Amino acid sequence: MTTSSSPVPLVPDTGTLRTCHPDQLDWLPWAMPGAYFKLLHADAASGRFTLMIKFDAGAAAPIHRHVGAVEGYMLEGGFHYRDDPEHPFNAGCYLYEHDGAVHQPVSPNGAVMFAVFHGPVEGLDDAGNLTGRVGWKWHVKKWNEAGHDYVPMNLDAAS
Repeated sequence: MTTSSSPVPLVPDTGTLRTCHPDQLDWLPWAMPGAYFKLLHADAASGRFTLMIKFDAGAAAPIHRHVGAVEGYMLEGGFHYRDDPEHPFNAGCYLYEHDGAVHQPVSPNGAVMFAVFHGPVEGLDDAGNLTGRVGWKWHVKKWNEAGHDYVPMNLDAAS
């Protein structure tokens, strides 16, 4: 699922600014079925990364844990946590998910959000065992495999 036919790079400007136009970037399949992402930023030293995320109607994330906090702003649609459907996060809502949070978001009607991840996300099975991990490296790899040429900030400072 794409919105453009060729990659649009992030453009560094004077070493203190990076800018892009998310509406000109491709949606790529994300780590869960029915979800897509656009990589806006990654910082190898801190582990932070910034995404636009789109969920199809009916998409449900696997149970997962945030190793770092996540800040999100809902642009369209919304979602709720499977165990708390009475408290939806709809367009115009800001949310902060603490590091260590374990939950399972569900998007009945689809959604688009802007999200800043302060660390990776770990998939869990029903018993709480680790099934996978996605962080800045995973996103940069997938982004570049799709034909982009993104170099994270502070790559030489990453351990």
